[in-house]
Amino acid sequence: MGGMLRVLIILAILVVPVTAFAQGKIGIINLDDALSNSSVGKSALSGLKSRFESREKVIAAQGEDLKKMQNELQKKSVALSQDAMKSKAADFEAKARKYLDDRNKLQQEEQQAQQGVLQPLLNRLQKVVAAYAAKNGYTIILEARSVPYYDPKMDVTSQIRAQFDSSK
Repeated sequence: MGGMLRVLIILAILVVPVTAFAQGKIGIINLDDALSNSSVGKSALSGLKSRFESREKVIAAQGEDLKKMQNELQKKSVALSQDAMKSKAADFEAKARKYLDDRNKLQQEEQQAQQGVLQPLLNRLQKVVAAYAAKNGYTIILEARSVPYYDPKMDVTSQIRAQFDSSK
């Protein structure tokens, strides 16, 4: 009997917070969608893309050249002398190192630029979300990626994106 009472008390303690929480209004937002499909977000992302596009093309061409060079080395490895093969292999390795260094450097620059451009927008979006939640009586607005399932009626992404577009 005492064990049963203990179980009921534990269940009551666990159920009360869940019941209280369930009475609040919950919304879901896809922050990536809200930002990247807003007019300001599209403009910022487009600017970032055009800023790095030419360098990305150069690095992609370097990658293609390396693939061709590797194929040539494999095909001609039997016909080349040992010294010629060592020379071509060293040349290939040097170009491959330069390619990897250039690609990594570009990726770091892109990430820093993206963070520099998008962080102020994310801060502004966060303020819009907080204002929207307060105005519309939401207890909590969760990021869609953190929720395995939700009713699509709970999604407030488009409403918040519209407010974000109209905010300054």
